[in-house]
Amino acid sequence: MEGYMERMFLAGVGALTLTKEKAEKIVSDLVKKGEVAKKDQPEFVKRLLERGKASRAEIEKIIEKTVTNVLGKLNIPTKSDIDALIKKIDGLVKKK
Repeated sequence: MEGYMERMFLAGVGALTLTKEKAEKIVSDLVKKGEVAKKDQPEFVKRLLERGKASRAEIEKIIEKTVTNVLGKLNIPTKSDIDALIKKIDGLVKKK
């Protein structure tokens, strides 16, 4: 059981780059070792892929938040700041 838990942890970490083929290989190895029942194989692959998708989405949110925070600290204008300036300049040009 300890090996099974370790594999699940490693599979969770590896889920960030997990493809369907990799998931099927991991689960196939677990089936061969008797750690997962053959009848549970398709569901297990599906769960690994879902975990990978959720992990990627969570990491993307963290990265986006971090980048936004860093850009704010560096006082670099955002796209919306630049768009607002363009709109303001267009308005000033039209007045002339």
